[in-house]
Amino acid sequence: MLLGYLIWNWRRLSAVLAYFGWELARLDSEPKVFPERRRTPSPAGDVLQGQIVALEQAMSRTRDTRRFFADGLEYLPVATLISDPNGRILLANRNARGLFASDLVGKDQLQRLSEIGYPGLLEQGSPALSTLETREFRDTQGRSLRLDLAPLLPAEGGTAIGWLLSLTDLSLERDAEEQRAVLLRFLSHDLRAPHSAILALLDVQYHQGRGDTHLFSQIELQVRKALSLTEAFVQLAKAESEAYQFEPSMFAMLVLDAFDQAMSIAQLKQIELLHDLDEEAEGMVLADQSLLTRALFNLLENAIKYSPAGSQVRVRVSCAQGWLTCEIADQGKGIAAEELSELFSQYRRFASSQGSEGLGLGLSMVKAVVDRHGGRIFCESQIGQGTTFSVQLPLLEE
Repeated sequence: MLLGYLIWNWRRLSAVLAYFGWELARLDSEPKVFPERRRTPSPAGDVLQGQIVALEQAMSRTRDTRRFFADGLEYLPVATLISDPNGRILLANRNARGLFASDLVGKDQLQRLSEIGYPGLLEQGSPALSTLETREFRDTQGRSLRLDLAPLLPAEGGTAIGWLLSLTDLSLERDAEEQRAVLLRFLSHDLRAPHSAILALLDVQYHQGRGDTHLFSQIELQVRKALSLTEAFVQLAKAESEAYQFEPSMFAMLVLDAFDQAMSIAQLKQIELLHDLDEEAEGMVLADQSLLTRALFNLLENAIKYSPAGSQVRVRVSCAQGWLTCEIADQGKGIAAEELSELFSQYRRFASSQGSEGLGLGLSMVKAVVDRHGGRIFCESQIGQGTTFSVQLPLLEE
């Protein structure tokens, strides 16, 4: 009987060791965060010693991984907290402690959020963490914070075993946006107003036949240049910072709107505006109609500006492989190959633009708008053979 008991225990121990060996092998086969440390060699044929070494290695790797994630969490650039499924805070990094200005471990996460001003928590009573929305809000100190929340799932999947919550301080970005909005309002109104007043006074002098007509003409010309430059600054600032209002749009209608705006400029230079709009031009794109129309107008205006009298500016539209391509071709002076790489840079003037006013803001605005639409813009040109701008936009799937 004693012998049977010993055999039974030996078999149980053997099964346990086999299970440990299987689990250690499974753990060892998983992707490792760090390079594997060199193992102490075990005597040949000593299975138990080999498993002990493997266990030591697994425990060491677990400690290293925990330290790695703890340090990584501590030095993340945003306030980050980890809580259990019920919202009790388990870990909080230094940015989180600074933002809440208190100890956080062991505290209730929802209560702490309510204290700094996350909206709606008091009205909801005790909501579940999973109901929190990713949103931006102003806290009690006037900071702009964005809350993001993600569940922490076990390796086998299923119910969350915890929650990771981050609070990103966007105060500097929002202050910069507000300052830019103030600048836009200044450019749009306050800077335009005195120029418009000068033009009105000049018009009065013209009609009354007073003063030097040539001098007044030169003053008017310079004032209109200043107004044009102000408008270019405003359009560029809007293209780079404004919240776009995207909606399904028929591209052909945007081209025709830009045509109508550019027609009078073309007629003054005796330039013929042509388009090849067909069924392909009726492709639908997701667009901010106002800004995209303005970008197309800028390209047409640019083509007219650098084209000789009596020439043509032509627009072609085609669709292929999920993209709509709009080509605007002129018969102007062309652009040197070495200048093409910096064509969309701000405040750059090129040899081919001599004799025309501007600081290159129009093309910068076009590039900004096309980029925000998820599109691409290219330019092909040769000196003396004209220039073709190609705008590509993703087609809206039906």
